[in-house]
Amino acid sequence: MAEDVKIVDENNLEEEVELVEETSENQQSEEPSSSLNLPEEPKEPNKVLRVLRSQKGWLWMIPMLACLAIFTFWPIINTLISAFRVNYVPFNLQKPDDGFGFQNFATAVTDGYFLNSLFNTFFFTFVSVPLSTLIALLISVALSSIKKLQGLYQSILFLPYLTNALAIGAVFYTMFQVIGTTSNVETWGLINTIFGTHVHWVDADASTWAMRFVVIFYEVWAGLPFKILILFGALQNVNKQYYDAAKIDGASKGTVLWKITVPLISPMISYLLTTGIIGGFKAYSAVVGIFGPNMGPKSDYEMGTIVGLIYRYIGDGGNQIGVASAASLVLFAIIMVITLINQQISKRRVHY
Repeated sequence: MAEDVKIVDENNLEEEVELVEETSENQQSEEPSSSLNLPEEPKEPNKVLRVLRSQKGWLWMIPMLACLAIFTFWPIINTLISAFRVNYVPFNLQKPDDGFGFQNFATAVTDGYFLNSLFNTFFFTFVSVPLSTLIALLISVALSSIKKLQGLYQSILFLPYLTNALAIGAVFYTMFQVIGTTSNVETWGLINTIFGTHVHWVDADASTWAMRFVVIFYEVWAGLPFKILILFGALQNVNKQYYDAAKIDGASKGTVLWKITVPLISPMISYLLTTGIIGGFKAYSAVVGIFGPNMGPKSDYEMGTIVGLIYRYIGDGGNQIGVASAASLVLFAIIMVITLINQQISKRRVHY
């Protein structure tokens, strides 16, 4: 009886083993069929398309870089080359120049108008820029203490920045103009009438320093809006705890201004001085607006600037392009040196 049970168990065990093997074979046979239903993997894209996709940011920048290359980089390179081409005449394919040298620089520097234009440029810049920055600082401090109609005052003060420079120059000429002759003056003009003076400012009878005063007056007035906007924004970021501490210590308003306010906003003041000096050396439209294209009522370029002199070289004819390029490089060198000096001074005086 025991032997029969043992034989039955062995038969059952063999059947179970066969059943397991059949099940595993069926699963193995089903796996390939199930794998055929999976979606195909995407093929690897073309190498060119892959590079374009990875560098698509540069593709969006190509139009901008093309404009910079045409209208910025090439003019700079062309100016640098033209400055050293003697008797350079553009578009003259037979004889565009007489070789390379420093003759254009010698011609520009020894020009009869150069020294006077250089002095006018320095005088207008180093008088108008610090003066306009100081006035803008005082106005900004006053605006920050005004709560009512503050936005209205800001808009009014910013309007000159949006006005055409030549149009405002013509208005200034009208304000300072004396109508009539030296022997028979019909009216002394608006400015003389307001201040009760009898000064020739912009006509042929005006002195050189009177005309320079008018240009400086215009430059200061035109430079105020942008400086006020920048300084007023800087004042809003000053920590008011410094003012509270100064008030407790009994500090005067002048002490608070020069010992607290100015050091805290000195980075913005340094920025305005640097950009103002660069803009001052490029002064041209103000003088043309007041005194006309000849830049002087009595003689040509009496109130001329370096930029005005460069335009004169360009307007004299094609053979002066090299001299104009040389004068541009001289102006660039002057601005670069003064900017570097200003940065060195700022490192000692500016508090970041």
